[in-house]
Amino acid sequence: ILLHAIEIDILSATFAFQLGASGDEQEQEVRVAAYEFRYHRPTQTCALLFCPSAIPPSCAGGRLVIDFRGTLNDLMHGFYRSTYQSLDGRELTIATTQFEPTDARRAFPCFDEPALKATFRLRVTIRVDPSRPSLSCWSNTPVANEYTAKVMKPGRGEVLEKKYEFEVTPKMSTYLVAVIVAELDGIATTPTEGPTAGVTTTVYTVPGKSEQGRFCLEVASRCLEFFAGELFGIPYPLSKSDLVAVPDFAAGAMENYGLVTYREAKILVNETTSESMKRGIARTVAHELAHQWFGNLVTPAFWTELWLKEGAARFLEFVAIDRLFPKWKAWELFCQGVYSIALNLDAMISSHPVEVEVQSADEIGEIFDTISYAKGASVIRMLASYVGKDNFFEGMRLYLERHKCGNAVSSDLWQALQDTSGLPVVDIALPWTLQTGYPIVLLEEGKNLECPRFLASGPDSHPLSSETKWPIPITVIVEGEDEVMGPWLIGGPNGDESEKLLAKIAEWTCDDKFFKINADQTGFFRVSYTDSQWKRLRRAMSPGGQLSATDRLGLISDSFAAGRAGYASISDSLDFIKNFGLHETAEYVVWQELSDNLSALASLYKSEPFFANFQGFLQNMYANQMERIGWDENPGDDEHTSTLRATIINMMGLARDTGVLEEGLKRFKSFVENPNTSLVTGDVRTAIFRTALRADEGLVSSELKRIFETTDDPGVQRSCLSVMGRVKDGNRHAEMLDYVLFSGKVRYQDMAFVLNGLATTTGEGGRRCWDNFVADFDQLASKFRQQHVVWGMLLGVTTRGLKTLEEANEAEQFFAEPEHPAGAGQRRVAQALEAVRTNALRLDRDRNAVASFLDRVVVT
Repeated sequence: ILLHAIEIDILSATFAFQLGASGDEQEQEVRVAAYEFRYHRPTQTCALLFCPSAIPPSCAGGRLVIDFRGTLNDLMHGFYRSTYQSLDGRELTIATTQFEPTDARRAFPCFDEPALKATFRLRVTIRVDPSRPSLSCWSNTPVANEYTAKVMKPGRGEVLEKKYEFEVTPKMSTYLVAVIVAELDGIATTPTEGPTAGVTTTVYTVPGKSEQGRFCLEVASRCLEFFAGELFGIPYPLSKSDLVAVPDFAAGAMENYGLVTYREAKILVNETTSESMKRGIARTVAHELAHQWFGNLVTPAFWTELWLKEGAARFLEFVAIDRLFPKWKAWELFCQGVYSIALNLDAMISSHPVEVEVQSADEIGEIFDTISYAKGASVIRMLASYVGKDNFFEGMRLYLERHKCGNAVSSDLWQALQDTSGLPVVDIALPWTLQTGYPIVLLEEGKNLECPRFLASGPDSHPLSSETKWPIPITVIVEGEDEVMGPWLIGGPNGDESEKLLAKIAEWTCDDKFFKINADQTGFFRVSYTDSQWKRLRRAMSPGGQLSATDRLGLISDSFAAGRAGYASISDSLDFIKNFGLHETAEYVVWQELSDNLSALASLYKSEPFFANFQGFLQNMYANQMERIGWDENPGDDEHTSTLRATIINMMGLARDTGVLEEGLKRFKSFVENPNTSLVTGDVRTAIFRTALRADEGLVSSELKRIFETTDDPGVQRSCLSVMGRVKDGNRHAEMLDYVLFSGKVRYQDMAFVLNGLATTTGEGGRRCWDNFVADFDQLASKFRQQHVVWGMLLGVTTRGLKTLEEANEAEQFFAEPEHPAGAGQRRVAQALEAVRTNALRLDRDRNAVASFLDRVVVT
């Protein structure tokens, strides 16, 4: 019998079965002991070997009983320990689990594959500790029986133990099993009517923090009702829905059936929490609860289809948030924060298909990334737009009904959507999930429509870029037209409608009308227009015009992407947005997209002689909005104004505007004196910290470290971590690098916030990070390699800070050596090195054009 098991010591294994009877003889149970346990570490399995002659061929099945011993590790996967400081100052330990994707096998021998579903009846015994009388246990289902008993232990005498027996779980995969042993406070709510009547939702935290779970509790209860009733019409299968804040947690959250676990920062809200963090928390809660149907009820057949649950949950979190908080304008946030990120990563040669073949645990861990989540969600959104909202959700419900309590593959979802819409969804969808990348729709005067694969490294950087084809549903917004035009299906399974679209484009061009392809950014592709059409589109970029905020951020994104990649000139991209500084109003998502692109250019140009001119360009762009929006909250602010204010402050600090640097430092000093000052609210806290660091690095960096070590506010801690790594001084940089990696004061899950700044703020800092990584490789590998999430992050961040082609080659050679395996960080290294090479070539290509543009438009 072959089981998954790793870091487990199997002590005995017995197979019990019923031996058939003849005549009047009764059945008898036969027990056969395994004579050998044969471990195979590469596949993380253990073969239990039984004597063949002891089990007759007629045996149809039996019961396997295994005694084993394991380790409560500190690796944030498997069954692990997490620590926190209690209200009376003691350091206490929580025992908790994180089994996705392949770590149930670290806690108990099992068939650890998503398709091998079972029901689970858990029994947990904990030792009664007089110093921790409230220590208790939670699992996926409610407690069925709980009692205390005295037992004799060899060498220890009589011991008092508490035993928990939990109700049987729904049929589910091993990665969804969960157990927590801890002292927790909770707040709960139980609806008395509606689709979740009688289902108790509880938010648990370490003692003293439960009231910070109020917002999360409200969101969770409403989301569960929305999913079970209006959206899916399929009841939630359990009587409880627990959400638990865990101090040490590698991922953002985990959707264990009935016992969802979260990082504290993803669940706790207090009076200082920023609006953007609250939106992120609501999204995370909705995402994990969407998994109770997409992932738990219907589970991907294997990790190849990971996207089928993660892409769907990422999409559905926005469906829920749009329903619960309509003023948040969820789909604008999706386009700026999910769709744009997916386009950026999938433009790389080192990207991978949404549906990717994986074998080893390392490979499986690597695909929990932007492609599986964000591209998966974007493809689903594109198809939802194509088939229509009603057909789409009817298809989603059909998919869940057909496969509930079982497993599915990608084509099962597409078939359900095809059955409800009558459209050829299967043939349209599969190329988007089976192929890497996406197209760019190229419009050129007098030429046919071309749709090659878009590559961040440029149109000629991959020999097969023109051979990959996708069916592309194209919609168009046309000047003066009330209705969206289309769709035209380019390269569709039943024919190509390119000529029809080109005829319309010729008509609109003749009438001197602007047209914007990809209405509401529903299609997963980019567009490059002719020079004359870009000029027409400029007149549509002001707020309040025909184009929505989503469409305008899409134009900014496409323009800069094409410019950076060499499909157009980056100076044309800068020219396209140069008049934004004159706008009287600003929408958050548009200015955030603009700022993300300008920040990327600032990072690329920071060591160039013309960078001072680039900073002057930024001041011209943002000064008007800085004056208009100010530093403090106003009664007329909408739901996104505070987040926009932080963006404007940060960009003016990047531009080194003297007044902004001085004001930022003054407000930071006020925060140091009084953390509750109204001068530094949660929404602008990180921006003010960073602006102050730019003004006085010595003072601010030391104060940030002190604040981080003394506060218990997750939001303040995150602000400190996000800024602490932005130091430029060499000595401070070296000290901070040692602090984050080796002091033990930064939780593993939070290291990325600091390391990202250390690696990317200056070229010298990036090089120092790499040199230290090489020098300390053995120590770092020993400490972090088994923590796949942390190890992948560490390798990706460290290599991304390099600048030149020679440095990229050096790093590639380093990881090619057998003594320096990248392991679970291999894909992250490939992506980082491709980014380094791409940026080096971009800088060389665009340096003169950008310098010339800035000389023309910036008055010094």
